[in-house]
Amino acid sequence: MRLSLKSILLSALLALAGCQSTLKPSRMERVVHLNINAEPTSLDPRKARDADSTTLLRMVFEGLTRIGRDGNAEPGLADRIDVSSDGLWYTFHLRPSKWSDGDSLTAFDFVDSWKTILSPEFPSDIAFQLFVLKHAREIKQGQLSADLLGAKALDAETLVIELEHPVPYFLELLTMPYFGPTKKGAADNWATDAEQYVCNGPFSVTAWSHRNCLTLKKNPHYWESEGVKMEGLEIQIATNDTALRMFEEGKLDYTGSPLSALPADAVAVLKGDRRIKTSPFLATFFFRINTAHGQLANASLRKALSYAIDRHALVEHVLQGGQTEARGLVPPEMGLNPGGCFGLENSKAWIQQAEEELGHPIEPITLSYYNNERSSSIALVVQKCWQDTLGLSVTLEGIEPKVYFDRVSKGAYQITGGSWTADFNDPINFLEVFKDRQCGTNNTGWENKRYVDLLKRCSLCTNRDERFELMRQAELVLMDDMPIIPLYHGVLNYMVQEGLKGVAVSPLGQLDFRWAYRIEDECAR
Repeated sequence: MRLSLKSILLSALLALAGCQSTLKPSRMERVVHLNINAEPTSLDPRKARDADSTTLLRMVFEGLTRIGRDGNAEPGLADRIDVSSDGLWYTFHLRPSKWSDGDSLTAFDFVDSWKTILSPEFPSDIAFQLFVLKHAREIKQGQLSADLLGAKALDAETLVIELEHPVPYFLELLTMPYFGPTKKGAADNWATDAEQYVCNGPFSVTAWSHRNCLTLKKNPHYWESEGVKMEGLEIQIATNDTALRMFEEGKLDYTGSPLSALPADAVAVLKGDRRIKTSPFLATFFFRINTAHGQLANASLRKALSYAIDRHALVEHVLQGGQTEARGLVPPEMGLNPGGCFGLENSKAWIQQAEEELGHPIEPITLSYYNNERSSSIALVVQKCWQDTLGLSVTLEGIEPKVYFDRVSKGAYQITGGSWTADFNDPINFLEVFKDRQCGTNNTGWENKRYVDLLKRCSLCTNRDERFELMRQAELVLMDDMPIIPLYHGVLNYMVQEGLKGVAVSPLGQLDFRWAYRIEDECAR
């Protein structure tokens, strides 16, 4: 729903008033002003699972490798990397670096952080991502001691990793925040208190006015700090409409993907503005279905719900930003099933089959979603599709971010919104999200033996063509059971003020300002 002009102005004033910066907002002070839609769910790299939190974490943390300006993995804290001929052993020789508080960062910090994530007592939905490390799965399950983890610090500057099996994308995987270091002995509330926050990236957290704004300042202890031109970032928490108005008034330097979205009804008009930019985005947006919830355990019902959605209308008339219809989980750019896994199916036939199998009419359904403008618009369209096409009673439920993720992790929903953005450019990154019901990112209660077997065989396969065929079959299994309903594949739409250059935006959804500069600074050289 469009906000009134009065509401937009009031929201903008409240956002600005609530963010008393420790940095001067003058352009000559080299501060970048941008926005995010909602409070990050976590700035602890051991816990963050959503795209917004991950994007912010990459601004304040750096691991053994990082995503470079070209969108590819490159050395970060690792000065030199040795790999064994069988692809199972990696030795990282670390460059000298420090934490944002000035203390030395060592190889032991990486190992300590990973052991914490893998502790059976530590709550983390992303722990499964570390299962490529030798014995990591058994350690998380409490079957083995953490001392047996395939990661050892030989000394402060040498880290040795042993993998369960060869992982062709391992250096890309290491760019993710959960594979980075965290400082041992930090305060219990370090990840939510700016005064206690300790990181090692190009910027550090210096102020956090919860629900209003987040202030990042250039980290003088970052190993490559001389290359960072901007003095800091001011991140306002504002709605899409408010942010666009602030951008037009020159109060924001950057707005839009991946931390927010340009208002859908303004995108068509903005396309003619040379400041709006569009980039590929390896992301899929979908609905999770709680397959353990009564009638939703029925695959025919799940298929009927999926096939009844008018995806064309969704991307053309609601999103309007160049997104594409999703008929599979893996983005078509990855080449797995580029034509999709299903076509225009007869949803009415499937709902009839579901009622026959269940032995009763379909009961009312509750669709819950992350409470923001875009998700609300999508939910309204889907509700109408299900009511008009299938004759179902559908209740919509918008949920605040932190409550939303808590409920999803506990399975306290029927159908809810979800998404996945590529951590690295390989289809396995999408498919493993739903590998088994214990997987911290699955949250659907779904598990399929054939699917698990195909992914296990894939992990042991070294032939590229055979490996892709196994993954292709796995996606078809997933879409035949339909524990998720794919909606659309993403695209990055954003706007940058003309005077700001060097902002790196990658298809993985990374937004990086470490190379950013202002034109006046370039001209002054």
